[in-house]
Amino acid sequence: MQKNTLLYVSALLLTGMVLGYFMFAPPAYDDLQSSDQADIQENSIDEGLGSRYPNPFAVGEDNTKNEPLRIQSLEMEVAGIKDQLQDIEQLLQRLSDSVAETGNDPAIKNRSGTNRNRFSSMLNQRLYNVDNLVRGGIDPATAEDIVRRKNAIDLKRLQLQDHAKRENYFDSQRYYDELEQINLQDTTLREELGDDRYDKYLYDSKQNNRIRISSVMLGSAAELAGIKRGDVVLSYDGQRMFSWQELKDATSQGELGEYVSISVYRNGEVFSFSVPRGPLGMQLGATRLAP
Repeated sequence: MQKNTLLYVSALLLTGMVLGYFMFAPPAYDDLQSSDQADIQENSIDEGLGSRYPNPFAVGEDNTKNEPLRIQSLEMEVAGIKDQLQDIEQLLQRLSDSVAETGNDPAIKNRSGTNRNRFSSMLNQRLYNVDNLVRGGIDPATAEDIVRRKNAIDLKRLQLQDHAKRENYFDSQRYYDELEQINLQDTTLREELGDDRYDKYLYDSKQNNRIRISSVMLGSAAELAGIKRGDVVLSYDGQRMFSWQELKDATSQGELGEYVSISVYRNGEVFSFSVPRGPLGMQLGATRLAP
């Protein structure tokens, strides 16, 4: 009886040892090899993606290596925002022109022009302040003086708005007449700095400082003169041009049909053409070039 019991216990122990071996034994060499290869392949994919598409905003031990790329990405984001602001300004300009064409009411026309001037002034204020001017190469004392005088004009506008609302003549002809008088006291940053310093400031502060021609209409004055898509406008009627709005305003001045010169930069060379005042038939964009 004892002998049978001993055999029974021995059989159970042997069975347990066999089951334990299969359950806890290390994987075979082939399994290890395939697993390692899979891990290596997965790591290589991750490393490949990381080398081809590094995250410029990642923070880690190697962040200093990606610092130039991170800064470049941020600059591209800022440039995109500025382009969007420019598109908004163009849209508002077209809307203002449409409003002005709806009637001959002087109040409507004056309001349209005033709104455009106010938006342009606000846009310029957003694009520079003391820190931005200094980063653009302006000495701190001059930068502070410019911004202080700009702020004084803005305060006058706010005071006029408050007064007009209290006296119940806000959004009237009287209000816009008084606002126009304040706007006449304002000066642009270009007038403050002069053309050369203004051009350098725009470039150093990574703002667009040139007009690139996006397209030329067939049969237009621009096409007949020889202007091509991709040309960069440098001057119009002897005046340097830094933005599409400046060129648009210049073409609408003077006597319609009067011929003036326009200079463009193309493939490393400067070309001059004679064009009539008025619509040139070009779609304008913006770009940034070294002065």
